Amino acid sequence: MISGPDRRPWRAGIAGLLITGMIFLTIIQDIFLSESASSANWIPGILGWVAAALLIDRIKPAQRWQIAVIAFIGLLMHFAATLRGVEIDVGKVVGINAGLISMIAAVGFLRLVVNPGLANEKLPVGGTAYYRTMIGVWLFGSVINISAPILFADRLARRDGLSRLASQSIVRVFTTCSGWSPFFGGMAVVLTYVPNVNLGLVILLCLPFSLFGLALVLAEASTRFSSELSVFRGYPVQFSSLWVPALLAVIVMSLSWWMPLWSVLTHISLGALIVSIFGLKLQMSWADMRQALVKQVTEHVPGMVNELSLFLVAGVLAAGLASVLASDIEWVPAQHFGFEQAILLLGFMVLLAIIGVHPVVTVSGATPLVLNLNPDPDLLAVVYLLAWSLGTCASPLSGTHLVFQGRYGISSWLAASRNWPFVAVLYIAAIPFLLWISALLSERAITM
Repeated sequence: MISGPDRRPWRAGIAGLLITGMIFLTIIQDIFLSESASSANWIPGILGWVAAALLIDRIKPAQRWQIAVIAFIGLLMHFAATLRGVEIDVGKVVGINAGLISMIAAVGFLRLVVNPGLANEKLPVGGTAYYRTMIGVWLFGSVINISAPILFADRLARRDGLSRLASQSIVRVFTTCSGWSPFFGGMAVVLTYVPNVNLGLVILLCLPFSLFGLALVLAEASTRFSSELSVFRGYPVQFSSLWVPALLAVIVMSLSWWMPLWSVLTHISLGALIVSIFGLKLQMSWADMRQALVKQVTEHVPGMVNELSLFLVAGVLAAGLASVLASDIEWVPAQHFGFEQAILLLGFMVLLAIIGVHPVVTVSGATPLVLNLNPDPDLLAVVYLLAWSLGTCASPLSGTHLVFQGRYGISSWLAASRNWPFVAVLYIAAIPFLLWISALLSERAITM
């Protein structure tokens, strides 16, 4: 959701330049400083904080209070961790979400290459339009990550804002993708923390659960929201509207294959910039192209101040939670890690996500303890991926919900709470699912 114009346009211009600088700095860090990029996050992070300060007048008073409360709690946690002897990583506090902010800003450049004539295009209406839209979000979201729901939601919100059915469905469908897609941070974290994971097998094991989640969203819309479904305005599924996400998907997959050590966020940011420059060059001269880019940087990029400020303070809170958990962890280990422990760990991680603990924090904290139980690495990987999927859907501080609050004005706490029944159903469905996987992997261990 873009706020009104700034009374001092020069501040917006400077802020836009700073945010654009964040994009290039995070990309350069990931490419050339991959081993130490996390410790240098404070550099692009500082740019983001300065930009947010310049644009503070654009933030609504209610959101300013929310930001202040989140930042205060985060700083309080850092203080408590410091008293317990934990060394604070300033880079994480200042810029833990710099890569995600930069990616969202880079995706914003794609608005320049959408055919202007499509702005007044008549959107398809009805149940079929809804089903196609959600399947599109699932397909593209599996490859181009959060840029997919942004592209789809931006088009749907262009006329009358984003309805509850649209926002709720897009978030739920998108978060199911993180449970199996190799292009999400969840898979990268799993491959980092869990040794000897069979990537292909884990993807095949998790894919049916993701499809079940998609089917559940479509089934609920058909029954509970049947009246809204009949007038639902969906995403126009035709080449003129799909070439942008399709080309972006090809570039992201190519970069992932060519440069696997780069982060997914870097793949998406670079892909978005490449598609934007390529599309602009096809549509206009160099002079017009330069003018369009300047307008984007100085006028439209500052419009993401809500996402910017929310992600910056959410990073302070996430880093604070990580520090507190690192200060003292009490654990009574079981004798082994099987089906029962998998279900308990999944439920524990989802509950922590609801109160704001990001799955990456619980994964990093729990893994050294769980590995002492000699778990099947593929079973543990599946648990982590399901926890990532359900946790991001249920957490009010997940990146997905914060994007939808900042961009479309949808309260992250309200949206997350509406997803809790959906997550509860998926958790119940995960019980027989994990039982099946546990039995399957046990048979494999016996035959090996």
